[in-house]
Amino acid sequence: MLTERMQRLIREMPKGENHIHIEGSIPARTALKLAKRNNIAMPFNDEDSMIRYIRSHCGSLDEFMACDRLVNSVCQTEEDYYDVVYDLGEDAKKQNIVYQELHLDYPLNEERGIPMDVVMKGYEQGRQAVKRDFGVDLVFIAGIDRSQSPEKSTEFVKNLEPYLGMIDAVGMDCEELGYPCILHKEAYEIAGKMGLFRTAHAGEEGDCRNIWDALDVLGCQRIDHGVRAVDDPVLVRELADRKTLLAMCTRSNVRLFPTPADHSIKPLMAQGVVCSVSSDDPPYVGDLLWEYEGLVTDLGFGEDELIRVARNALEYSIKGQHHLALFDAFVRKWKDNDLK
Repeated sequence: MLTERMQRLIREMPKGENHIHIEGSIPARTALKLAKRNNIAMPFNDEDSMIRYIRSHCGSLDEFMACDRLVNSVCQTEEDYYDVVYDLGEDAKKQNIVYQELHLDYPLNEERGIPMDVVMKGYEQGRQAVKRDFGVDLVFIAGIDRSQSPEKSTEFVKNLEPYLGMIDAVGMDCEELGYPCILHKEAYEIAGKMGLFRTAHAGEEGDCRNIWDALDVLGCQRIDHGVRAVDDPVLVRELADRKTLLAMCTRSNVRLFPTPADHSIKPLMAQGVVCSVSSDDPPYVGDLLWEYEGLVTDLGFGEDELIRVARNALEYSIKGQHHLALFDAFVRKWKDNDLK
C-alpha cells in the first residue's frame, strides 16, 4: 500500500539510476523549446499533447524507436545537446537522484548526419554543468545500436577513443528481436581493451540465450532489463552467484507481462538476483519516483525491499559507490526515527 510514509521514503531517499536513455528522455519542455529554436515541425504543440502523443506511440519496441527518432530530431547543435542533459539533471535533482547513468545513443544522431563531436561536446558540457549546479553525478554509457551491422558497431566503439575522458561504459540497445547481441562480439572485445565497463540490453523481448551470450561471450558486467532470466533456473543461479546487476525498468516492461503484478523482478530478487529499477525513458512511462511507486502499488514491495533496490542502484553501479555512505546514513536516520 502506498502510504504517506512510503511516499516520503521514495521522495527523500538519495537515489541512483542505472538505466535511462538520453535520446528517449528529452523532457517535453526541452523538446518543444528545441523544435522552436530549430524550426522543426512536430505533431504536438504543448507539453500535455506531446506526452499524450508519445505514450500512444509505444505499443511495441519498433513503434517506440520510431517515436524516439521523431522527438530526437529536435537536437541539431552542441547547445541543444547541452540543454537536454542540463534539463535531465534538473529533473534528477527534483527527485533526489544523486547519481545517474545515462545511455548515450549516438547512432540515432549519426543517422541524421550530426557529427559525433557536436553530440559529445554538448553532452559533456551539460554533465559538468549538472554537477556544478545540481550536485548530480552523471555517467555516460555509449550505446551500440544492435540493428546496425557488426562492422558499424565496431567502428563506433573505435571512434569513442577521443572521448574516454567522458565515456565510462559501452552498452547495446534498440530492437532485440532478430538482432542477437553475439553479432557484436568484436565491438565488445575492443571496448574491454579500452577499459570500458560493459553492459547490454538482453532478455527484454529476446530469450535467455541473449543473456547468456551477453555474459559469457561479450563479457558484460551487468544486464539491462533481463526480465526473461526468470525462465531459466540455471541462469537465475548464475546471476545470483555472480552478483550481476539486472538494471530493470518495470513500468516500461508492462507490455511484456499479462499484468504489472506478473513482472519478474520480485521472484528474481527472492532467489538472490541483484536488481535495481530505473525510469528507462521518462516521457513515455514516468520518472523514477513513479517507478518506485509502481513497485509498491503493482508489486507489493515493502519498505525494506524498496531500500534494498535503491541501495543496489549505487552499490552495483559503474562508479557511484561513493554515495553509499550518504545512503546508509539516511537509512539509519530513517529507521532510528521509528524507534523514538
